[in-house]
Amino acid sequence: YSEVDHSSKTPLVQPYRLLAQPWIWASSATVACLLLISMLLLPNVVASPAEVVQRTLAEYRTAIDRCYAVKVEAEGRPLRKRLPGRAVPADSKLWVRGNSFVQFFDSSGDQLVWGRDAQGAVWFTLSGKSAAIFEANEIPDVLQDVCDLRTLDVTTLLESLLRDYDLKYTDREDSNQTILASPRPEVSNSKYGTVEIEIDTRSGLIRRVSLERLRAKRVLVVISFSLEEIQTREDSFYEVRTHLPPNADVLERGTGFGRRSDLLREFLRMLRFPNATP
Repeated sequence: YSEVDHSSKTPLVQPYRLLAQPWIWASSATVACLLLISMLLLPNVVASPAEVVQRTLAEYRTAIDRCYAVKVEAEGRPLRKRLPGRAVPADSKLWVRGNSFVQFFDSSGDQLVWGRDAQGAVWFTLSGKSAAIFEANEIPDVLQDVCDLRTLDVTTLLESLLRDYDLKYTDREDSNQTILASPRPEVSNSKYGTVEIEIDTRSGLIRRVSLERLRAKRVLVVISFSLEEIQTREDSFYEVRTHLPPNADVLERGTGFGRRSDLLREFLRMLRFPNATP
């Protein structure tokens, strides 16, 4: 009788519990892996507008040549709630790589080409026969204003959005996300008002931008940029001599500021009044 009592002290289910433990550990590991994967994928699903802009800024610090169609609307009306689905009609073509750019205009039957090279010098051509170059430390204010108005310095723009704007989504699709940026009330010296930007989140490319250009806190114009193509360009593409014949007259530092100023006035006239006769 005592032997029976002694053997009954060993639970009959214990071997099964021991056998089940590896399955429990395996299941727990699977659940942990699934949770980890979900956490890694979660930022792509619920990323804030600021996080999307931050990732795009990192992408645009790489040397990629992009061509945008540019339209300048000289009316102070506010931006539409959404960017248009169709391409923006272009009055110029803008190639950008980092801080460098080349822009092409048609004015009175002539093509104007101007840009900024890798050293920060701003240059422009007239009728493909003459050109002027202003080094980075001597760019006139009026020429710098035109650079700010008609070109797309993506790095500066995105840094400004992160620093000075409140961001919110206006449209979210699988790959394209549209963000509306409103300047914060405490920011008083911004060159831009409301900005609307459409980003391809898979490639990190900016598809469209519409922004209000301000002067004395009033909307001066609305500028729209629409991505048309991506194509690798030679470094020399952003230099003035690439867009001139070998015998063209190029006015540089040392050739007389007055001569370059005269050429600059003519360039600005043709830029502002493209259909006017001389």
